Amino acid sequence: MSFLSPLLFLGLAAIAVPILVHLIQRERSRVVEFPSLMFIRRIPYQSVQRRRIRHWFLLAMRAAAIALIVAAFARPFFTSGAAAAAAASGGSREVVILLDQSASMGYGDHWPQAQAAARAAIADLGPNDRASLVLFGRNAEEHLRSTSDRGRLEAAIDTARVTSGSTRYGPALELAESILAQSSLSRPEVILVSDFQKSGWTGSEEVRLGEQARLTTVPIGSDAANLSVPSVAFARAESAGQERVTVTAGISNRTGAAASGVTVALEIDGHPVETKTVDVGAGASASVVFAPVSLAGSPMRGAVRAGSDSLASDNTFHFVIGPSQPLSVLIIENGDRASSSFYLSRALSIGAAPVFRVEVLPAGRVTAAALDGRAVVILNDTVVPQGIGVDGLQQYVERGGGLLVAVGQRTTWPPNDAALLPGTLGSVIDRTSGRGGAIGYLDYGHPALEVFKAPRSGDFSGARILRYRPVEPGPDDRVLARFDDGAVAAVERRLGEGRVILWTTSLDDSWNDLVLKPVYLPLLHQFARYLASYEAPAPWRTVGQVADVSAILKSRADRIVVTPSGTQIRIAASEPGLVELDEQGVYEIRAAESGAPTSHRLAVNLDPAESDLTRLDPQELVAAVTGSAATATAAVAVPAEQTAAETERQQSLWWYLLLGGLFLLAAEMAVSNRLSRTERFL
Repeated sequence: MSFLSPLLFLGLAAIAVPILVHLIQRERSRVVEFPSLMFIRRIPYQSVQRRRIRHWFLLAMRAAAIALIVAAFARPFFTSGAAAAAAASGGSREVVILLDQSASMGYGDHWPQAQAAARAAIADLGPNDRASLVLFGRNAEEHLRSTSDRGRLEAAIDTARVTSGSTRYGPALELAESILAQSSLSRPEVILVSDFQKSGWTGSEEVRLGEQARLTTVPIGSDAANLSVPSVAFARAESAGQERVTVTAGISNRTGAAASGVTVALEIDGHPVETKTVDVGAGASASVVFAPVSLAGSPMRGAVRAGSDSLASDNTFHFVIGPSQPLSVLIIENGDRASSSFYLSRALSIGAAPVFRVEVLPAGRVTAAALDGRAVVILNDTVVPQGIGVDGLQQYVERGGGLLVAVGQRTTWPPNDAALLPGTLGSVIDRTSGRGGAIGYLDYGHPALEVFKAPRSGDFSGARILRYRPVEPGPDDRVLARFDDGAVAAVERRLGEGRVILWTTSLDDSWNDLVLKPVYLPLLHQFARYLASYEAPAPWRTVGQVADVSAILKSRADRIVVTPSGTQIRIAASEPGLVELDEQGVYEIRAAESGAPTSHRLAVNLDPAESDLTRLDPQELVAAVTGSAATATAAVAVPAEQTAAETERQQSLWWYLLLGGLFLLAAEMAVSNRLSRTERFL
């Protein structure tokens, strides 16, 4: 039992009044005047019996009346937890406990606090209440659904662990909404236990709990300082015929005070390479540049570690880096002009990410073997090589190769071929009179051209187009560019696993002056990357991304994925091979064959947003989800469904205590009068 006004119990001191009355009460003696004794000295009347409490029952009634009246004014109510509240409200609760297990909950003692708060919520369940446990980070997972078994709920909380995932409140609240919608109990409630990281709620989540549902928030911890390594950059260079890489690490200080002398260390394959110190201002960032490191023949596993604080997971940044893998490009030219491929080969030789290994061959010397290992083949103003023919080129594309056809005055194409070339070529259009034509349209939504979408990222309108070949694309072909008169400048066709792009003017200076414009080089690089399906090998990935093991490790055998925690995942060769990267560290991927070495590594890091421990106001979240902030209760101990005043107002025990006190006073009056009359006649 609790009381709204416990200070009123000071009024219990009034119980001393009837006790004193009983102790000092004196009865008048009857005086009998006797004439012969009138001169005798007067002696005060004393009785030992009157100095004792004679009527204990009467005293108890008086004291009890005072105690009941004082207790009534103190406004008592029962606090037997949710069971009493449910009885008062007329229903049992369906409780969904959302327990945040994202990476930020690993800060200091936040996770033990969160587990204790979840256990307190379970302890507050009534005998008819049911509860579900949902653990969430980036995604939400239902561990136990609608059970009254406290033992199972507490065991699930005890075995739960902090993960490497980021914080997202939307999926957890959506799952809670789904659970409550299927419940038949009359009092739905969601208890959200979290550090309320601001980055986990954007405000655009379309989550709304039912009108009867209540959302109780249990904030853990407070605004915390944090030092992290959010990113690492690499700069490659050639030195003495060997590729070297310079690692630059970014350090972020999300505290209100400057961090001086922060130790930053670089490790390669588990061995320390270099250690530096850096000063980072309050709420600022800094960078550390390490000495160049030579790249070995196979990818190397690296890590940058900076400082130490209460959230150790984001003080380490993992990466995997290896030597550059050049793309092999074959340029096939007509062979009658020595400079026909000069601009083309020079532009591709400048590439650094990736590096293009370019070989130029005349059409008469090309054989089927020349296509082996080529990422891209460019037909530069030439006939189709007889050594491979249209069928050979088509097979090359269907296997995943990329083909770029640049049209010029020497270009011929078999008229009966309609499968490989994207469209049918027409006669040459001559626009040498006047200024010439221009490129008037680009499909910026295409992957090869989207880099030119931003302002000042490439001006194609300045190029002067003197001649081109018109083309009629097929219904499934995609037009990438047009000239100012509407004619097609570039068109793409997909064939099997490969792609073909037709450029309807030359890639030298014979039909246009595009080669003299700044956009020439990036345009060629974008076409080559796209046709080769090139994706730069990511030195790291982020927790929550999905890796296609089948694309990474092209093996006909089963594949083994070893997680950073040591768990082995076996993926059959017939399965798609998609693995969610849900741990921080380095994954190892290898074939399941006996004795097969590790052939690939994937470094995985925390979402940088998880390092920002800025707190979200729980009232803001409650208002967005329920439409009212009044249901939010910030309490770590036992989340309460109702306030003390609401519970007391529903129970109204003070009326019964007051009536009991008044009844005792009336009874005391009757008993006292009766005893007084009885003793008067004794």
